Amino acid sequence: MSLKKTLPIKHIVLSILSSALLLSLLGLLMQVKTDLHKSVGDIFLNLNMQTATANAVTSVVTFFRGIDTVGEVTVLFLATSGVALMLSTSQRTYAKIIKQDSFILNVGSRLLLSVIILFGAYIIIHGHLSPGGGFQGGVVIATAFLLLFLANPNMDLNHSILTLGESLSGSAYVLVAIIGLFKVNMLLGNFLPHPVSEIGNLISGGIIPVIYVIVGIKVGSEMAVIVEYFVKEEHEKEIENA
Repeated sequence: MSLKKTLPIKHIVLSILSSALLLSLLGLLMQVKTDLHKSVGDIFLNLNMQTATANAVTSVVTFFRGIDTVGEVTVLFLATSGVALMLSTSQRTYAKIIKQDSFILNVGSRLLLSVIILFGAYIIIHGHLSPGGGFQGGVVIATAFLLLFLANPNMDLNHSILTLGESLSGSAYVLVAIIGLFKVNMLLGNFLPHPVSEIGNLISGGIIPVIYVIVGIKVGSEMAVIVEYFVKEEHEKEIENA
């Protein structure tokens, strides 16, 4: 079957002309250097100087668009609540799973637990200095609990501690936002000292590292609960199908 029979010749010609026109426009746009194109990076860097953080993305996420972070955390909380309601509607008690223990998996999970948690904490604490932050570090910490569940499906998390951590971190985030409103007349305003001369230091950025620690605790707690529900539900299905 020839291409001419599959597609009308006019469609082929129009596609070629459209592609040529698009490439020409792209070439012109790449050659034109407007003042806006030159100054976009400078504008963000100048705004980033207000927060005195080495990571400009951090300033945008947690300071200039902090309300978006509130929305993202709220969505994660609703997702956690939905998973809990969906997987606990039967009000059943998960049966103890009898399986052949894996010595390598058990020992490896215990050895890697502290390493993964420390790595997640490092990502959270250094979020204002390098790529990372509360969301990424919280998810990394949750993977440590996933490894434990894979090694021992009968393990149970202490939901009292997780609920307390999630509740306190959410309340702390709102409190920081309100304090910023009263201190500097801006919601999530950077009311802590953040001199520009300290950019690159661990203690810098004002409230931004504080926000990331709060978000990391909240995300880690909620993701750990989601992991537990899904792992236990999967093993329960395996028992029922056995």
